[in-house]
Amino acid sequence: MSKKSAWAGAIVAAVGLTVGGIAVATAAEGPDRPPNAAFAERHLGAPGGPGKPGRPDKTKLKDSTLVVGRVKSVETGKLTITKDDGSEVSLTTDGSTKLRGGDLAGLKADQRVTVRVKDGKALNVALAKAQARGTVKDVNGDNATLIQVDGLQTPLDLSSVTEKPKNGDLVTVSGSVTDGRTIKVEQLRQLPK
Repeated sequence: MSKKSAWAGAIVAAVGLTVGGIAVATAAEGPDRPPNAAFAERHLGAPGGPGKPGRPDKTKLKDSTLVVGRVKSVETGKLTITKDDGSEVSLTTDGSTKLRGGDLAGLKADQRVTVRVKDGKALNVALAKAQARGTVKDVNGDNATLIQVDGLQTPLDLSSVTEKPKNGDLVTVSGSVTDGRTIKVEQLRQLPK
């Protein structure tokens, strides 16, 4: 077989695959469906799509900002946050304001939160999760101390943990910070020594 024949065969095969691929893609989209409609239906976060279930629509988040700090107070229609720099911000809330994993009425003073804000309104509120890894010491009922890898000592509230760690256990914990220092442990995982 000559080089010209081999090249001609390769070109014909490539054109055939390209045309065949376009025909299959067009048939999948349907004659009265706009291009990419099938993609948008499978991927709800696609442009023009309604967004992923449980997540806010990205168009609503445009021009929004994040406020990070501690809850000062929660009232009907109002959430006051003490930001990390010490300043306070009062935000309006309504039935569309979402708290990830709960209800706004369940927020308590001193809980650390991240709030998505637009035009002075809280769109989404998320409790900030603390995570740490280290060695447990001074276990006393529902209280213990975690010596982190960097040497920091963090008080632990183990009241939500069914299987308590023992002194010397290497663990990773996650939960919420209750008083600015203590981690109220929601998940505890033993690590191999």
